Amino acid sequence: MRIYEGLVRALRSAGADTVFGLMGDGNLDHVVTFSAAGGRFVPVLHEGGAVSMADGWSRTTGTIGVASVTHGPGFTNTLTALTEAARAHSRVLLLTGDTPEGSEHLQRFDLRSATELTGARYVRVTEEGAADQIAGALDQVRTGPGPVVLDVPLAVGGRELRGSVASALPDRGIDGTVLDEDALDAAVGALASSRRPVVLAGRGAVLSEARGSLLDLAARIGAPVATSLLAREYFAGDVRDLGIAGTLSDPSTLDLLLRSDCIVSFGASLNRFTMAEGALASGRGIVQVDLDKDAFGRHVRPDAVVQGDAAGVARAMVELLAEAGIQREDWHAGVPAPSAAAPPVAARGTVDAGAALDLLNRLLPAERLVVTDTGRFVYTAWRRLGVAHPSSFVHTLNFASIGLGVATGIGASAAHPDRLTVVVAGDGGGMMGLGELTTAVRERLPLLIVIVDDGSYGMEHHALRQAGLDTDYARTSWPSFADVARGYGAEAHTITDLDQLRDVLEHLPAVPAGPVLIDLVVDPEAMVAE
Repeated sequence: MRIYEGLVRALRSAGADTVFGLMGDGNLDHVVTFSAAGGRFVPVLHEGGAVSMADGWSRTTGTIGVASVTHGPGFTNTLTALTEAARAHSRVLLLTGDTPEGSEHLQRFDLRSATELTGARYVRVTEEGAADQIAGALDQVRTGPGPVVLDVPLAVGGRELRGSVASALPDRGIDGTVLDEDALDAAVGALASSRRPVVLAGRGAVLSEARGSLLDLAARIGAPVATSLLAREYFAGDVRDLGIAGTLSDPSTLDLLLRSDCIVSFGASLNRFTMAEGALASGRGIVQVDLDKDAFGRHVRPDAVVQGDAAGVARAMVELLAEAGIQREDWHAGVPAPSAAAPPVAARGTVDAGAALDLLNRLLPAERLVVTDTGRFVYTAWRRLGVAHPSSFVHTLNFASIGLGVATGIGASAAHPDRLTVVVAGDGGGMMGLGELTTAVRERLPLLIVIVDDGSYGMEHHALRQAGLDTDYARTSWPSFADVARGYGAEAHTITDLDQLRDVLEHLPAVPAGPVLIDLVVDPEAMVAE
């Protein structure tokens, strides 16, 4: 068996049935072999798109997302998407094959150094240690955090595999059931001494399936519950739910959060957005619970920390509080009503972005997935367009690069062909990523791409306006998004009033037979960077 054949067998054994990629001499052998072994190879337009698709697949399934590219420029084209995946701690495996050592090959490049700059990990396969190296790379990407680049050099892949690649890898990581008693006592002591606590859930709590345990804890200490953006809708329907904490909170909700005297966080990074640009990080106790010890103090200095599984720690806290006879009444008088807003007025020939996204939220299937690019539209999209479960939401803001949303959404859609995936992008990022629409058309994916089209690079438009400078510097003129999408073979609509949008959505199947693009024409002067 050749080394590349052993790699394919290991991938299939690990449950990988789809690879996104662009074929070249550095990855041809394993791509062809993977397809011949019954795997699904999804050819893409651009190598960066392959990594973003693997990223979208991984973040919405919890499994390994696999991308494959050739060496040199094939690899360097992935660096922005790979950095985004690394900062999202996404379980992406990027396969490549380096040029022969010592050669003057035009595509030679230092893959290891470039990989390390992105924050991903690098594994180079050698003839002598190939079996263990392949198994080790799969183990690393499975247990995380973040992507792994697996380099099977051209001169090595065709050699005979010595030994066999382990098909079953042992579980690793800390035992979340074994808690530091002193740390737990300190955390419970901070809760017991507080009078206005808040229970905060992040994506780590979602992965732990901790909802019931956290609500039990909240009931014990009389606390409302809130979430980070990545745990949005986790407590939906519960009377204690405040929604998303921080910069996305309604003003009345943020006022309530600011009256708290203790935040106990489970599996949330406590970044500046969740902590309302630092307003929630001071003047109150912070208890941080996380499986990852490196999360402690990354953004906020906590007063007490507990390393462990969110659900298990919450249950242990409830038990200790019950033993101490602590049962508190709710300190908050219910969830505040949203602040009233003046009805929007859109300029002629444009729609109000918030009103349009509200309509999308009401008329699209509830069990949708939502993927957002980044730009000044994102706060509007995050506030207005919900999901049924946190695992159905992905954003590409971790590296703050526009242009990654469409490909990431394609990966999510490929992983969930029975559900509608909605991608929201600005016109700048949308045009950057629109080429990958050809992949969605070829694969007949149930994808809805919504372009919030203000005819400008929005954040720059906002910055120029704030500085009193000419905003025309940020304006641009695109070809018609709808015409381009139709040219690629997709259904497409240009929307300039809400009645048009309502008509399109009322005729849109719950699971379309292929991609659909909606170009929302909005007024750049009405869009705000909240």
